[in-house]
Formats: sequence, structure tokens, C-alpha cells
Amino acid sequence: MTVRAENMTISNIFKKGKFIIPEYQREYDWNKDNLNEFFEDISELDENEHYFIGHMVCEGDFNGVEFKIIDGQQRMTTITILLCVIRDKFYDLSLNNLAQGINENYIFPKDKDYIEYVVLENKMPYPVLQKYVQSIPANKDKTEQPKKSGERKIIEAYNDFYSKIDSYEQNELIILRDKVLNLEIIFVAVDDEVDAFTIFETLNAKGKDLTPIDLIKNNVFKNYPKESHLSEPNDSWQKVIENTKDNNLKFLNNFWSSRYKKISDRKIYKAFINSTRENFNYKKFVKDLLDDSKLYQKITYPKKEDWSKEEFGIFMSLNALSIFNVKVANAMIMSILREYNVKNISLQYCKKALASIEKFHFLNNAICSLRSSGLDTMYSKISRDLYNASDKQSKHQCIDTMIKNLDNRKPKLEQFTVNISDKLYYASSEQKQKKLVKYVLEKIEYRHHTSDVDFLDTSIEHIYPENANSNQWIEKIELKDVKNIGNLTLLDRGLNSEVGNKKYTEKKKIILEKTNLLDTKEIFTKNDDWKVNKIVDRKNSLITVLYDEIWN
Repeated sequence: MTVRAENMTISNIFKKGKFIIPEYQREYDWNKDNLNEFFEDISELDENEHYFIGHMVCEGDFNGVEFKIIDGQQRMTTITILLCVIRDKFYDLSLNNLAQGINENYIFPKDKDYIEYVVLENKMPYPVLQKYVQSIPANKDKTEQPKKSGERKIIEAYNDFYSKIDSYEQNELIILRDKVLNLEIIFVAVDDEVDAFTIFETLNAKGKDLTPIDLIKNNVFKNYPKESHLSEPNDSWQKVIENTKDNNLKFLNNFWSSRYKKISDRKIYKAFINSTRENFNYKKFVKDLLDDSKLYQKITYPKKEDWSKEEFGIFMSLNALSIFNVKVANAMIMSILREYNVKNISLQYCKKALASIEKFHFLNNAICSLRSSGLDTMYSKISRDLYNASDKQSKHQCIDTMIKNLDNRKPKLEQFTVNISDKLYYASSEQKQKKLVKYVLEKIEYRHHTSDVDFLDTSIEHIYPENANSNQWIEKIELKDVKNIGNLTLLDRGLNSEVGNKKYTEKKKIILEKTNLLDTKEIFTKNDDWKVNKIVDRKNSLITVLYDEIWN
């Protein structure tokens, strides 16, 4: 291992050559507080004062011209953004020589063959970095839309820095430029990637500012068996990061809870190190991470096209839990889907398990807003039991145990009844609960059908209109009753505008002739008029249907 470390200024580092941020690195993550602190620290420096900002670890020959950043990409990206902002402000002031001085030395210099290259290259990829930030103003493409959280934060950093210096004049900009270029870093170059990760871990022994997934990644990359012609574990790790987006740490926690033990985020790395002491299979670990990350993506971003027609009930439960914003069950769900994927549990039991989780959290969280204390521990234990069970019958028994535990914790009917009016309402001016209301109305419709039906092309209809014509309706109904679940039903999207604010008899005639929705048809068939008492009666009947029938 050849290691060389030297205290250097940003100006000298940026002139060394190209710096590449590998695709497996975490996304750019500096927030407004980080940016403010960094900018204030620089602004408060004396003109010729050098300010130490830590170390930077790269893979590469110290005297070479290309380096892979192992540690320091957040600071390198931030400094690049700030230098681009200063350059762009010089251009705005028509100070082109000063602008080109930054651009041709620190952003887009030329190599010995006079070919232009970019100093900071991100392999994630981040088109926004070059199109929105690194390109000169005349070539910027600000129509490029950010596709990742890191890209959004890069744009926010650029705009934040620009707002800070927008009033600066030539001399102030020159002083700020020189302060940035004089920032000092201990530049560490290691000629081997594995050794670079060893240095990185040593320098970050306390784990400051590093998440468990960062530390685990470094250990994996250091110990993963190398194979020729394969870019592993780089490729798999990058896919894990892409699949889990901004939720890398939450995913890791769910992964660990569903396979090993329920522990806090800060203890995961220690638990990982303890598990690697004897004959640890790094290839299997990375494969397990990748496989579970695909499941996690389906859980957190449910899409109908991920599931077959026979599996539609799986999608419906995952989509419902997304509407409820329930995450406490993710480890359990991951374990269920994992076992289903390898056919260790049947489709029937998979749908049954997910439907039970959906029903419980509808009552407990979506309607009653009760705490989920203890549920994460219960879910984690059963998910591990499911993972470790030796045969299909034992795995099905684990699911039955989970269902029984949830049933024992189910909120009482009285709690449900008290909360339902506060949670199930909808008006054009109050749309907070719209998704939940539509979900409930679809569930009410489903009970009339023998198989799963997709009602995505429907809208919510107020039976008594929000803007009713007093001459056409028998009594005036207050807004609190108009937006109540008892006054809401589904309607075929095309019919919504057709019935408009028509009086009840006209609306009834059109709907009975044209709707395909059985519950909606039943309402209008049974009622010759529509008053407050009808809304109250329907709400009360729905409480019984929702609690005793659909979510029993």
C-alpha cells in the first residue's frame, strides 16, 4: 500500500486533475444549515487567512491526474458549486476575464493535449450538476428537472449561494474567491481502493457524520472478494442506493430487523462488525441487501404494474399503507414478500397477511391516530421467525400469530366511531383527507364484487352538492354535513361533470341510467330524496360496514 498525505489548498487540489465521485457514493446531502455555516465560516476569515476543513481520501497515485473520491465528496461538491456561483456572478457583471479564470482553472480546465475536461465528475449520474451548475451561464440548461434528492439539493445550494452574493461587487467577489481557494485540506492519496477504504475507516473511527450504511459499505468494499471483469460490489451497491432513494438508513434498519435483530440505528454497524468475525459471506450479504432493496422499493413506492392480476390484492394493501403513511410494519412486510417471492408462503397467505396489516393500521392509525408503541418489536420478532421457519406450514403459522396479535390490539368500536367524522371528510377547499376518503369509498364498493376491481378512473361525488341551488334542493345543508363521509360516494369520472349541481331527482335519473358503480347505484335506488337525516343515517350505517364487515 502506497499512501501519501499532504496539507494542500483547494486551489492546488483542484489543479491536480480530475476527481470522480463513484456511483455508489451517497447522494449530495448538505442542507441550508450546512450551507449557512460553511459560508459564514469563509466570510468571517481574514483576507489571507487559511482555514482547515478536514481531510480528503482518494484512490489514485498522488502524482497522477485522476482520482476517485472515497471521502470528501460532500465538501468537494459544495466548493465546486460555490466557485461556479462566483464565476457566474463575474459573468453577470461582465467581468469575463475573472469568470474565465475560475472556469478554466477549477471547473473546465484543459489537459496536456489541450482537451477540456471537468474537474469534478459525478458518476451517479447527476446531469443537473453540469447543466445547471458547472456550465457557464450562456450554456446552462435550467429546464433539466432533478430526478433525485441529491440533485434537488444541488440546485438549492446553487440558488442559496447565489442569493448570498447577489449584491456583491467586483472586489468582494475577488476576496471571496481567494478565501475559497485558500481553504486547506489534508489530501490523502492511496494507490489501491481497498486500502483507501481502510484509511477512510481509520480516519473516521468515531463514525462522526457517517451513517451506519456508509460504514458498512466501506467494510464491504474492503472485504468483498474481487472477480475479474465484474464491477462488484459497486454495481449492486449502486442499485441498493437507487432502490431505497432517501431512505437508505430506514431500509437498513428494516433489513436488519427482519433478518437479525431489532436494534437502534446507531448499533447496527457494531452488530454488523460482530457478525463478520467468522466466515462471513460478503457476496451473500450484498445479494440479500439488493434483493430486499427491490422489495423495499415496492413497499415504499407501490406501483400496480409490479403485480400480476392475481396479485392485485398485494398492491392494494401496499398502496393503502402508503396512504396511511405507516412505516412501522415495513420489516414485517419485507419478510412476507421475501418469503412469497421464493414460494415459501402461498399467494393466499401473502394477501391474507398484508390485508391484516392494512386493516389494523386503517383502524389504529388512519382513523383513531393511536400510537404504535411495541408494534415494531412485535413485527421484527415475527418477521425473523418467518425468515427462520423451516417449512411452509411453520411460516403460515407465523403469519397466523401476527394476525392474532393485531386482532388483540384492534381499537374498540367506540374509539372508531368517535374519530370517523374527524378523519373521513372531503370538500374542494379541504382536500387533506381526499386519498383516505377515496380509499374508503373504493373499499365500500369492493364489497359488492366477488373479485378485485380497479376503480382508479372515478372521482368523489357529493350527493348533496357543495354549491347547491337552494331552489332545487328541499333543505339547506351546512358544510360540515356536505363534506361528511355520509354524503360522499364514488362516481364515474365522466358523469361527475354531467350531474353537476342538478337537483336530486335529475341526478338520480342520470346516475341510475349510466353508472357502473354498484354502491352508488344502491344509494340512489333506495332514496327518493336527500336530506341531513339521510346523511346521518348513511354515516352510521357505514360505521357498521367499515368496522364489522370490511375491517373485521
